[in-house]
Amino acid sequence: MAICLLVTAVSCGTSIQAVRASSACGPASTATLASVYGSVAQRIYNGELHGNEVGVDIARITGYKPLLSALASSNVGAVREAVHKIVYTPHWHIVRLRVIQNGHVLADVGGPYIIAPVSGALRWHGRTVGSFVTSVQDDIGYVKLVSRFTGVPIDLYRGGSFLMGTLTPAPSSVSDGQSVVVSGRSYQAHVLDTLAFPSGTLKAVLFVPNASGAVAAQSCADVTLRAWGDVARHIASRFSPLSANYQALVDTLQGSSGGFAYVRAGSQRLAGGAAPASLPQSGIVGYRGRSWSVFSWEPSPPARVYLLTPLA
Repeated sequence: MAICLLVTAVSCGTSIQAVRASSACGPASTATLASVYGSVAQRIYNGELHGNEVGVDIARITGYKPLLSALASSNVGAVREAVHKIVYTPHWHIVRLRVIQNGHVLADVGGPYIIAPVSGALRWHGRTVGSFVTSVQDDIGYVKLVSRFTGVPIDLYRGGSFLMGTLTPAPSSVSDGQSVVVSGRSYQAHVLDTLAFPSGTLKAVLFVPNASGAVAAQSCADVTLRAWGDVARHIASRFSPLSANYQALVDTLQGSSGGFAYVRAGSQRLAGGAAPASLPQSGIVGYRGRSWSVFSWEPSPPARVYLLTPLA
């Protein structure tokens, strides 16, 4: 089975011929790569704040009667017991939960290094009896996802100090766009601002290796395609065997790129929903009133996986 991916690379209305004839990306190449990897990291983070799993877990917390009744009766011991059960219930992906009443923390259960907190009110019979702060992701989990999806080193900093990550030794401090040399290899820093638990900020820093001369000689559109191709391959490598996980691959590609994904074997649809009438192996395709760029990848013929992302 072969796999083909379609990925955004050029601006709306630009012809394939114009892309091919465009000038070299040159000094902008590394920043162009960083824009793709950074968008993936941002989408992963946004998913930890607003994804379906977050909504499900918030509903579990706000609907957990033992917690609500304990708060209503100001039974601190019962509150702590309820919070412990919520966090450690199998298959509930809650990594930390803090419950507050009248400005006092009554219970705080979970790991020490947490990212992407969400908060809300706790009500019992129409009356607000407390509030909560929770998260479905810890720092190390976020670092692993970003590095697995992009292949790019990432470090987290809090209060200007290194917290954890995959690039070591970590630079003592970094700013967005800064050039960094670690162990003889040069990188460009791409900084994302995120929220720490229960408050404050974390800086997530992607260290994008400086583009080689061969990459810099390509157009910026082709450099973008190259980056999306790298992301697609890294994501696909997470699934083994890939042939048994096509729908999971499609879902992950769509979530990380903001586009559409499909798997086909000839005319047979293996995963994904409605698609353009024609899916080329490269170039640009029109779909749903806009243009999409095409990157083609074929790791195991004859199945093809298609990813469409909107042109910038």
